[in-house]
Amino acid sequence: MNHGLSPHADDWQAFCRRLCLSLGVPLAVAHVEVQDVAAAGLEAAARQARYAAFEGVDADWLVLAHQRDDQAETLLFNLLRGAGLAGAAAMPVVRGFPGRPGPRILRPLLGASRADVERYADERHLAWIEDESNLDVRHARNFLRRSILPQLRERFPGCDATLARAAAHFAEGDALLSQLAEIDARTALREGRILVAELGRLDEARARNLLRHVLKRAGVAMPDSARLQEAVRQVCHAAADRQLGIDLGQCLLHRYRGELWLTPKPYASVAINWHGEDTLAWGHGTLRFDRTRDDGICIARLQGKAVRILPRQGGERFRPDARRPRRELKKLLQENGVPPWQRERLPLLWCGEELVWVPGIGIDCAWQCRKGEAGLLPVWMQQ
Repeated sequence: MNHGLSPHADDWQAFCRRLCLSLGVPLAVAHVEVQDVAAAGLEAAARQARYAAFEGVDADWLVLAHQRDDQAETLLFNLLRGAGLAGAAAMPVVRGFPGRPGPRILRPLLGASRADVERYADERHLAWIEDESNLDVRHARNFLRRSILPQLRERFPGCDATLARAAAHFAEGDALLSQLAEIDARTALREGRILVAELGRLDEARARNLLRHVLKRAGVAMPDSARLQEAVRQVCHAAADRQLGIDLGQCLLHRYRGELWLTPKPYASVAINWHGEDTLAWGHGTLRFDRTRDDGICIARLQGKAVRILPRQGGERFRPDARRPRRELKKLLQENGVPPWQRERLPLLWCGEELVWVPGIGIDCAWQCRKGEAGLLPVWMQQ
């Protein structure tokens, strides 16, 4: 995994290539671009880039070399930033990617100390490379590794093993909370969404535990405890007719018709022209255009005309049913149960000055295919 952060990164890659050649082991190198350093910090940003690449590895298992000293550092680091039980559990021996594909990660050396690993390597005359950035105590983990843990070891001999054992206890407690959340989810979840009434029946700690469980399963970064507590309070106690959109950092939590919806943050959609492509990127999703017959938009009517995809502006009128008059699009969206935050993100297909198609509503009756005509059926696929 070449992050390109060190001036020696290419030398390390060459070292790995020579070693793998000598052992007859295939080597695959992934180059990653570390982004959002200012927001997340260098260490966290590099980890995000690395794990995003891990998801694409074509394997059942991906084995990492973290050892017991790393586990102690992780526990201290997470406690100092105010992490909960899951953070205090530090690194699991086995983990997957919640809600996403990818290999399972295995860390078989968590029971061995760094000294054990170095002793093994020395006895067998193995070569390795030291990352010079490990000496830079401006990085939080390096500060703990080089300044804090040596003092702890001097005052509390064997503290690495003790901290690792504590992390295992925290992991056990976290697993029990996950099992409790699974029990609550059987009655409180419908199609992945939390039922507000069921959430309100739980005490606050248990309600927060269920919300954490849903966020984790969706692969959403966990917000801090204060934000999570405020989210549960608003959801359970705000007036029933109040539209809620709670910022959880990476996503928004909406309450609608007695359910909680997790949605991406709004994407600034702009008008785009359609020139016959099979797919078009739009906001947090993709528009697919299927070729049909006897169904969909009459292609012949679109020929030679400007076809555009526009976000909703307000005031549009639409007539999907020839037996009923043209009506306000706002009313149609409400009647079809389209949540308010989704209405502004919908890709509307226009031909000239006429609104032709609306996701979740259908095709204007004047543009619908007749029997025997070639058609075009747009499909809106949201992430």
